[in-house]
Amino acid sequence: MTKRIIFIFAALCTWQAQAGVRPAREDTVRYASSYDVTQLLQPMQPVYLDEVALPLSRSGNWFVSVAGGMNAFLGTPLGCEDLFGRLKPSYSLAFGKWFTPSVGARINYSGLQFKDGTLSTQDYHHIHADLLWNLLGRSYVKQEQVRWGLAPFAGVGLLHNATGGRNPLALSYGVQAQCRISRRVSAVVELSGATTFQDFDGYGKANRLGDHMLSLTAGLSFNIGKVGWRRTTDVAPYIRRNERLTDYANFLSEENRRYAGMHDRDRRTLAELKKILEIEGLLDAYGHIVEEGDDERTSYPVNNYSGLNSLRARLKHRHWDGLSPLDTTAVQSGDKGAVPARMGADNTISRSEDRAHHDFLAADSATCIFAEGECIGSPVYFFFHLNTARLTDASQRLNIDELARVAKKYGLTVGITGAADKATGSDAINDSLSASRADYIAAELQRRGIPADRIARTSRGGIADHAPAETNRHTKVELFLPEMEKAEK
Repeated sequence: MTKRIIFIFAALCTWQAQAGVRPAREDTVRYASSYDVTQLLQPMQPVYLDEVALPLSRSGNWFVSVAGGMNAFLGTPLGCEDLFGRLKPSYSLAFGKWFTPSVGARINYSGLQFKDGTLSTQDYHHIHADLLWNLLGRSYVKQEQVRWGLAPFAGVGLLHNATGGRNPLALSYGVQAQCRISRRVSAVVELSGATTFQDFDGYGKANRLGDHMLSLTAGLSFNIGKVGWRRTTDVAPYIRRNERLTDYANFLSEENRRYAGMHDRDRRTLAELKKILEIEGLLDAYGHIVEEGDDERTSYPVNNYSGLNSLRARLKHRHWDGLSPLDTTAVQSGDKGAVPARMGADNTISRSEDRAHHDFLAADSATCIFAEGECIGSPVYFFFHLNTARLTDASQRLNIDELARVAKKYGLTVGITGAADKATGSDAINDSLSASRADYIAAELQRRGIPADRIARTSRGGIADHAPAETNRHTKVELFLPEMEKAEK
């Protein structure tokens, strides 16, 4: 029996322990990324690719070369003469372009005379297209002005025997050495050869290669258009940085979503706490603890100057009950019988004829009673272009709209004072200009519903009261309370 009791007790303890374990809804381990924002936002220094250079302009690096020298014809049959006995003068002209510091192409013309297998002199012309490969072109990657160049070349063209009238195809080849004299002029020395069919000089078998033309020339090469190369930037660091910035932006988005979720949960918790306080009757005492927004929790009570304003009004106006023309405190309090009134000459209370004057502005701590002829609030200035009645910025018309709205709502009068810059015109011009600027603002207010009899215009002419001088080109607008006698009519 004792064993059964112990077994049951152990089973109950195990069940209670399992019931007390709550399943975890999410993993509590979260990977926190760290980013060096300062390093990510620092400007990057360009990194250049090794042995890669591009032309400064697609239409640049053209060249023209002129050279002269000697040639020797080695034909089949060879003839009884050594190499020096076969020399004849020749010249060459070339036009080409370097596509990269290492690769270029040209069209070359050469010719004059040569000695055939029988040592007779014949005239010839040779035109061919060649592909050049500068073995020292990689030096342009490290320095712009490279002094030396060595360019083997090979190509194909036509040999024309002017004496024998033959035009066979020919393979051209050779090597060219360059020495830069200036940015646009280089000295060139070229050893070249051409191989064609054996019957080029009129002797030998046709359709079989065997005749050769060797040439050694020297001359000048001139660069045309834009000359030079630029190094190619390596974009890999920028790609890696862009990837890091993308990861950082994703991280910030994830953090924003996480904080938004936390804020939403906190807001719901505050709402539940507020309900509990309301049910328990403790909302008035502790409601400020669960109010949302730091501004509302830390705000201070707004002072109410209605009593002071009433006292000031009674001191200034013997027949006035002390209520502000803008005061609606009585109406907002819910007392239907409490209507703003004004004391008449017979010491009787009369209702206000203009209920539009009553506004919530009276409850604001900034509202106070103004004496007759005293500007309400701060003047509003409108600025104009030099020697015109045109506003410097069209957005200033928004101020005209607001002035007209307030003046109509509270039955205020408007004072307009035009002015001009004394330093930029004569007295006559400034008088006319200041008046036209005041008329412009007055016309705009009338277009917005302000009667002309409630607008007073004044022109000051040229002034030098403000700095910088441009601020003297203005029109000042002020709002005033209507005179008490006019208001009571």
